[in-house]
Amino acid sequence: MSVNSTMYIGTTGLTSFAQALSMTADNVANANTTGFKASHACFGDMVSSYLTTQGIDTDRAGAGSAIIGVATNFAQGSLSTTETWSDIAINGDGFFAVHKLIDGALDDTAQTYYTRDGGFHVNDEGLLVNNQGLAVLDSEGAAIPIDDPATPVYYNYNIDSDGQIWGTPIDPAGGTAPQSLGLIGLSTFPNQDGLIRQGANLYLPGPESGNVVTTTVAAKANVSIVDCSVEASNVDLATEMVNMIIYQADYNANSKSITTGSTMLDTVINMVR
Repeated sequence: MSVNSTMYIGTTGLTSFAQALSMTADNVANANTTGFKASHACFGDMVSSYLTTQGIDTDRAGAGSAIIGVATNFAQGSLSTTETWSDIAINGDGFFAVHKLIDGALDDTAQTYYTRDGGFHVNDEGLLVNNQGLAVLDSEGAAIPIDDPATPVYYNYNIDSDGQIWGTPIDPAGGTAPQSLGLIGLSTFPNQDGLIRQGANLYLPGPESGNVVTTTVAAKANVSIVDCSVEASNVDLATEMVNMIIYQADYNANSKSITTGSTMLDTVINMVR
């Protein structure tokens, strides 16, 4: 292996740890993002030419490192209490399904996204939507109409642990008992690690996530809905700070490899002068 290879290998290390530092910085930047899931870099070694060993076989010479993937930590974050009835959090596994609207109807040409961000509200068409205006879907894949904002029929809304939305009629003639207005669906995947991050707290199924299963919260064991709450980011700042120190030290070590290789190359050049 030549002196030049030493510097090229050091460069791969610089690139790898710079990318890892970027992921750490992204986690820190999203420490207060609702429903955010922390990610970390998966490192892999690179090989080049064959080398003989003490046996009859051959082995490959190392050629540095590379980022071969990103792993997402889907562990549940802590629940933060709010004063908004339409803010909800999933206590357990699963995702909310949301879909684009056009003129108050679901856009059949658009994709369905999945999120843990339950910061919802009722739009001007009376539908339950997220902060991007995407409609929250029920277990049948339909939008959930809550009330007409112009002429409301209900008040004192709440959502129970099964995701059932309730509203009390304003007019006593319609009864005084709360009435069911809709049922929020729960979506799960055989392999949630295969979901692909889209930004804005949204995910899409990937080739390895498996087919989505949408059902009701009541049909899933150990899962419930918590109203007047949202799920906080699961970023552990202490862990991210430690990772940042480690990656920075590794980055410096790889830069030292390049410096040492450069010094060795200068020595060889000076020998032939």
